[in-house]
Amino acid sequence: MAKTFTKLVSLVAYDATLTERTDDFYLRAKTMPDTVSLRDIAAEVATRLNRNEDEIFAVLNDAERVKADAVASSYIVSTPTALMRPCAGGTVLKSDLSQAIDRKKVKVYATLSMGPLLRTEMEGCRVELFTQPAVVGPLLNGAVAQTRAADGTVSTRAPQAGKNIRLTGRNIKLAGADASVGVTFTSVETPSKKVFVPLEDVTVNEPKQLIFVLPAGVTDGLWRVKICTQYGSGGHNVVKPRVYELDEPMGVGSAYQVPDSGSGSGSGDSGSGEDGDQNEYPLG
Repeated sequence: MAKTFTKLVSLVAYDATLTERTDDFYLRAKTMPDTVSLRDIAAEVATRLNRNEDEIFAVLNDAERVKADAVASSYIVSTPTALMRPCAGGTVLKSDLSQAIDRKKVKVYATLSMGPLLRTEMEGCRVELFTQPAVVGPLLNGAVAQTRAADGTVSTRAPQAGKNIRLTGRNIKLAGADASVGVTFTSVETPSKKVFVPLEDVTVNEPKQLIFVLPAGVTDGLWRVKICTQYGSGGHNVVKPRVYELDEPMGVGSAYQVPDSGSGSGSGDSGSGEDGDQNEYPLG
């Protein structure tokens, strides 16, 4: 599949600009631009075992269906790479208990955490560290949803369509008349699926944060986030739009939990009390 697995993870150190200290950085793994699909995995397995790729793909695809059927049947599925657990959320009234379940009130989903093989591979992989160079254009640090309670406290959670989302970074204010200015979400699973948020739909538009309602088209799953702006230093617009993409895909939906972990990064709550989700979204 023309991909080389080096077992090397590149870490990028970003300046934690929103903390009081001036010498602290947070780390984030830099992901490869391409996603490894099930077809890619089948091709690699076929090469290693000298087998027919289509046959391997059919077997792997059926295995994925069996795992999905099992979790949807209330089983915990444990494989060498992942532990999958069925979960549910929502609130119902006492009068609802004698009625058919309203799926608009109850959300059923699954959480994933690392299995033993993946844990061993991640602990044994090589690591290299880079310092993010001085910013000359927009720097998109993170994406998270926030809810403010009546007492003023703020809780963070994974982004969900129809709810406010907050993007943080540096020089990310949307400005300029170019048609490309805005925020673009691209589905990892289906790269041709894109959702664009124009400048006028952003309710809070500041150099260090953007807040807006996540469109309904950004459904549960992994999405790449890209901003485009002509905002420049000193409040003057630049002629050529500047673009920056979040290094890691953003997880949308209940399966991607986001903890309160300060300016650094953290992993989500898988419900198992161990590793949690593999997607981390540190606030800038």
